[in-house]
Amino acid sequence: MIVLESDQDLDLKTAYLCYDDRWLLKVVFNRYKNDECLDHTNCQGDFSVMGSEFINFLSTVATCRIIRKAGKVGLLDNMSYAELMDDLSSAWRLMDSPAEPATDDGCWVHTLNAVFAELEALGLSKPAPKPEPKKRGRKPKPKDPATMKPKRPRGRPRKSPLPAG
Repeated sequence: MIVLESDQDLDLKTAYLCYDDRWLLKVVFNRYKNDECLDHTNCQGDFSVMGSEFINFLSTVATCRIIRKAGKVGLLDNMSYAELMDDLSSAWRLMDSPAEPATDDGCWVHTLNAVFAELEALGLSKPAPKPEPKKRGRKPKPKDPATMKPKRPRGRPRKSPLPAG
């Protein structure tokens, strides 16, 4: 049982979802504040502190959006967030590439096929059209009326032919 106390007039589900999001924000913000080696301004001026906190806030919001999107499409079921970001950081595009990225446009540089699947799942690249599946079995022979032979009679042939007559 979880007891949440608030001075806000919220329904229970919204309050619980806010608490769940708070935990994610806390973990991500702690990472950017303590783990990442972002450049420090070495200045205690108001604007430098506000700028540093603003950058931390923007990176936190962007990271939370990436985590949610990757979770919705199921990428985080098979890999960690760090592995996903490592894969995505290996995807490069040329400067003069089209505005709408596609897997088969030839403007990706040294990108692996597994990364293309991740980019397509996140909606960052339009998937290449796949060929239609082939029909099973052998193709029928073309029927040319000039070369068609009469069908042979059904059943097993006899050992001795019947006398004519």
